[in-house]
Amino acid sequence: MTARCVLAISSQVVYGPVGNSAAVPALQSLGVEVMAVPTVILSNHPGHGAAVRVPLAAADLAALLDRVMAGGWLDGLSGVLTGYFTDADQVTVVSDRLAGIRQKAPDVTILCDPIIGDDHTGLYVPLPVAEAMRDWLVPLADVIAPNRFELAWLAAREVGNAAGAIGAARALAPALTLATSIPGDEDGLLTMAISRDGVERVETRRRRQVPQGTGDLLSALFLGEIVKGAAKGAATGAALTAAMARLEAMLDASAGLPALDLTALLGSPEGTS
Repeated sequence: MTARCVLAISSQVVYGPVGNSAAVPALQSLGVEVMAVPTVILSNHPGHGAAVRVPLAAADLAALLDRVMAGGWLDGLSGVLTGYFTDADQVTVVSDRLAGIRQKAPDVTILCDPIIGDDHTGLYVPLPVAEAMRDWLVPLADVIAPNRFELAWLAAREVGNAAGAIGAARALAPALTLATSIPGDEDGLLTMAISRDGVERVETRRRRQVPQGTGDLLSALFLGEIVKGAAKGAATGAALTAAMARLEAMLDASAGLPALDLTALLGSPEGTS
């Protein structure tokens, strides 16, 4: 294993990069090795129409993770990224294994992207899945990456502005919250890295339309910066700035397209490091 390796557990899609299909190339472009485990294989994101779903049974997910752990292939792991789950049993399986990984590697950085809903649809996973993520994965995480809706739901608090986001984030267990889609000034949106004693923020313009997978991409880029060593204490702001700059470049390259154009990742100097 290289010095920088991430275990990524989320959905995998054939068309339109979301979940691991967005996170894996983003991490690789930063020079991070990735071991990807799918929770479900989809023909496409439902936003592109009816999708064929091939979920991974919790027992099969457990078997995959147990074999990887038994093989010693997670020794020296730098980070873990969790995303989309289809049922609560999957969440239980992963939280149990992450507790074991934490015991062996206390310095591993666990980022939980609690993919449970958004402002347009509300919860789009079954309630038991959302509750399991809130009760089991979020407390295990060093970093969580909720959007505005997810942060409000997880903390059971109103989040309508930066102050609300800070209050909600600090009511939760993780040391760091990467809060996205927080209303800013006029027509801007804030992305905020909120710790117990500090806040870093980047404000961007609100785009009329963005492709699916933007949140998955940002979570991976932010974790990649942490794994690279950019986010140590006060340098969290540098990690946020770097991740947001790459995300905005990706969104510019994908403007008007139905799906993210990940070939733009190849154009970054970091993609060749």
